[in-house]
Amino acid sequence: AGVMTSAAGAASLKAAILVVLCLQNTAYTLLRRYATAVAAINLNAQAVLAAGEAIKLVVSGAVGSSPDPDSSDAVGTGLARLVWLVANSQKMFMLAAIYAAMNILSFVSLKRVDAGTFTVCAQLKVLTTATFSFVLLGRQLSLTKWRALVGLMLSVILVVHPASQGKVVADGSNDTFEYLLGVGAVLAEVSLSGFASIYFEKVIKASGQRLSIWERNFQLAVWSLLLYAPFCLWSSPAPPSPADAAPEPEGWPAVVWVLAVLGAGGGLLVAATLKYADSITKTLATASAIVLSTVAGHAPPAGAPPPPPAPR
Repeated sequence: AGVMTSAAGAASLKAAILVVLCLQNTAYTLLRRYATAVAAINLNAQAVLAAGEAIKLVVSGAVGSSPDPDSSDAVGTGLARLVWLVANSQKMFMLAAIYAAMNILSFVSLKRVDAGTFTVCAQLKVLTTATFSFVLLGRQLSLTKWRALVGLMLSVILVVHPASQGKVVADGSNDTFEYLLGVGAVLAEVSLSGFASIYFEKVIKASGQRLSIWERNFQLAVWSLLLYAPFCLWSSPAPPSPADAAPEPEGWPAVVWVLAVLGAGGGLLVAATLKYADSITKTLATASAIVLSTVAGHAPPAGAPPPPPAPR
């Protein structure tokens, strides 16, 4: 009975992680699209990302400060353990820089493409990871796997190409360039994602240093904050043009704070997925988020005017 109860509890936990991760992926994509393109909020993306990393730093530091001899080589307890983690995090700098570039590119992309297109294009990270694995690690893939990857690429083209034709903005000018810029940004993001996966496997895993996923998150958050800090100090959002929304009041609106929390939640949920579930759960959550993002992304925002009647 005890074994069955334990198995049922583990299945319930996996299901809960699946649902929460799916909702987080969907909400984070839709909210970035809403904030940058629909509401045209005058935000500093780097500051939002830095706030998310600060939240992640606090949570992962609190969890990672406790000793775990079975899964970690970190030394000390409490603050001394966190200091050790920072002192031994040099190899995480490159990974943090890649993730920072990916996060910024996602904001650039979602300002120009809809949430459904973004999530579909993001699935090309499977192709880029396989390509970098072949080039950098010499890993061979079967012909069947390459056919599946090519099929994935063609599926993305089928989604992107029709949507890029004849895109026109309200003033009548052609908006195809902006759309293609958004697609280019998400393609650059998935390329960096593929490289990051191989870098982690080739450099960090190969180092032989065992650290828990929470401790790795803490190290990443430290470097990410250092990378975002100059942007937060030296740059500020451009003032809105008369055609844009009215200037924002002092301080961040609630939607921006929610964005920061969702961004932090993504990294923490992935950590929880890898610890308490598996990669299949993560894949299912991503696939479900594609459907939800596409459906919700085509729903008109609250207060939006009805579409014009079709010409007779």
